[in-house]
Amino acid sequence: MTTAGPFIKYGSNVVEFCARYGTHYVDITGEVDWNREMIYKWDATAQATGAKIISFCGHDCIPWDLTVLKLEQLMEQNDASESLEKVDIVDDIWGGISGGTIDTALHSIEHGKKPPTYTVDPFVKQRDGSKSPYKFKDKNPSFVGRQTDGRFASQWTAPFFMAAINAQVIKRSHATRKRSETSSANDENHRVLSYSETQLKPDFKTAVVDFFQFVLGVTALLNPLTAKPVKNILPKPGEGPSRSNMERGYLTVSGIATGSKQTQVESVMYFPRDAGYRDTARMLSESALSLALEESKLPVEGGGFFTPANGMGDVLLNRLCQTGTKFASRIVIKSNGDLKSKL
Repeated sequence: MTTAGPFIKYGSNVVEFCARYGTHYVDITGEVDWNREMIYKWDATAQATGAKIISFCGHDCIPWDLTVLKLEQLMEQNDASESLEKVDIVDDIWGGISGGTIDTALHSIEHGKKPPTYTVDPFVKQRDGSKSPYKFKDKNPSFVGRQTDGRFASQWTAPFFMAAINAQVIKRSHATRKRSETSSANDENHRVLSYSETQLKPDFKTAVVDFFQFVLGVTALLNPLTAKPVKNILPKPGEGPSRSNMERGYLTVSGIATGSKQTQVESVMYFPRDAGYRDTARMLSESALSLALEESKLPVEGGGFFTPANGMGDVLLNRLCQTGTKFASRIVIKSNGDLKSKL
C-alpha cells in the first residue's frame, strides 16, 4: 500500500518488486501514462508470480469505476440479453487540494514525455495479450452546459478536472471485465460504451466562473513568466486541506445508464468526507484489506494488473459501505416503457 507520488518518480521500483516477488499492491495514483507503462513492463511477471497490482485506489478512480460496474450489473440482472451502452455521470463535490496533487500535475507538465507506441494499448490488452474487442467512447464535455433530462434537468454543469482520468480507467475496466458467456455484451454489436461526466454547479454564473478560473490557473502554470509566482502561493508537497475542511468535504456520484434496449438504470454513491484526501485514505485502506483478508471472494483469480472494479468489485464496495459510504441503485425505465423503481 503506497501513497508516495508522483508515482512516475517514486513508484516504479515498488511496482517492479511487488510484481517480481508475488506481493499484492495498491496505490492512489492518477497517472494513467505511468500505469500503462507499468502494465506493459510487468503484467506478465505479475501473472506468473500471482501478484495482484491495482492502481487508482483512491479518489482516482474508485467512486466512478465502481459506479459503472454496478450500473452494468443491474442492467444485466434486469435482462441478461441487454448490454450497457451509455453512462452519464454528474458529480457533486466539495473538497480541497494538496501540494502532492499539484506536484504530480506539475511534474507531468514539466517533465512529460511522449508516451511510447504500443503494439496493443495496455489499457485494452486482455490477459492473453490480445486486444479487447470492447470499445469505449469518451464523451466528456469541454465547456459548461445545462442538463436536459433526468433528475438534474435544467441544472448547470461544468467539466470535472478528473473526468479524463476516470474515463481512461473505466475504459480499461470495460475492455478487460470478465463477463459471463451468456452476457449480451459478447455480441459484437453491443461492445461499445459511451461515457460522459460533468460536475454540478449551482447556477450558470458559478459554472462559467469556475471553468475559466481553472483554465486561467493552468495557463498561468504553463506560462514561464507567471509559473514561478503561481507556484509560490500553491500548497507544497506535504501540505493540504486542514482536518476540519476534510471533515466538511463530501462527494456524491450520480450515474444514469442506458442499455441496448433503452432500459435506464441509475445509481448514487456518497462519500461523507473529502474524497480526495480523508476518504481516499479509507478507500486505499479498504482496498488493501480486500486483498489481504478477502482474496478468495474477489472476482478475479491469479495475478496481474487490474482496475479497482475488476480486481475487487463488490468486495471493495461492501467494505466501503460498512465504513461510511452510501450506495443505492434502481431501474428507472424498463425496455417495454413501464416505469419501475428498484432501490
